[in-house]
Amino acid sequence: MRVLGRFRGGVGHAKFLGAPKTMRRMMRCRWASTEVLTSEDIAHFREEGWLVKDPFFEPDHLRAIRASLEEIHAGGRLANVSTEGDGKTKGEVRNLQICPLSPESDLFRSLPFHPKVSEAMRLLLCDEDTQSVTNYLSQAFWKPPSKGLGTSYHQDNAYFQVSDGSKGAAVWIAVHDATVSNGTLHVARGMHKKGVLPHRRDLASDHHITCDDHIPQSAEVPLEVKAGGVAFFNLDVPHCTKRNATSNRSELKIYLLYVKWIFVIVFSRAAVAYHFVRSDFFRDRAFPLPEDADWRTPVVAGPESSGGVREYGVACDTFQRDADAVLAKV
Repeated sequence: MRVLGRFRGGVGHAKFLGAPKTMRRMMRCRWASTEVLTSEDIAHFREEGWLVKDPFFEPDHLRAIRASLEEIHAGGRLANVSTEGDGKTKGEVRNLQICPLSPESDLFRSLPFHPKVSEAMRLLLCDEDTQSVTNYLSQAFWKPPSKGLGTSYHQDNAYFQVSDGSKGAAVWIAVHDATVSNGTLHVARGMHKKGVLPHRRDLASDHHITCDDHIPQSAEVPLEVKAGGVAFFNLDVPHCTKRNATSNRSELKIYLLYVKWIFVIVFSRAAVAYHFVRSDFFRDRAFPLPEDADWRTPVVAGPESSGGVREYGVACDTFQRDADAVLAKV
């Protein structure tokens, strides 16, 4: 385990290894939150507008995120937002979305309070200890194999209309391995320095907008991210995902002691995204959501954070507990 010899706080190796399983998870999580990003990471993000950290989440945390999203998917909570090219007519399911995601489970409500997530956002967005960070939106996308559509190039700040897009950022979490073949996240290099580009309606979607017309192919950068890794990008970075071109299913054949085992693998691809703004740049919502949407904007980092108590009435900095509860049912 990579943390051996580096854990801080006066707990020796023997005590760390001998601690109960739940306590070891808590200790590991607290350690990780102190070394989330390097100074080079922060410099890259502030210059390029984006950053990949892979791996990022602990394997158990990824399992809990994936299991929670699979449960929501199985329950039919994700909506087909793809259309037949006219922006209205629904046809085959090619792009599933849920927004906001946080109200769907305790785990997704507590995820923006995850120590690594909240600390990363503080490091990326804050210049002083007196500044705080607010979780502005949450969502998930699920693309089926073969026919899955991506989301066209757009800038989050075309929706949010924050006065300075560099004072906000998204964390894009790969729930499954995100590769070029299954339509991983792409960013447009250098285009974040041009401010908010003109957008038009994306007619492949029932509500999205796109700046596709203004993105030169030479600027495209695919960001391949393993499951549990993340990409950060500021609100002015044009980004998209591509079509999931992987096969509908494949067979992985394993021969062991002359017994043939056949595993069927379905290549869906999903990602979860949370968006944040520095609290002094917060503004009222300028984008539409369903009428019954439970849109809340908890402060997750900095001196203004109450751990979710002010916004939800209960403590929400409970990701480890929520992950344990999810995994106990799997």
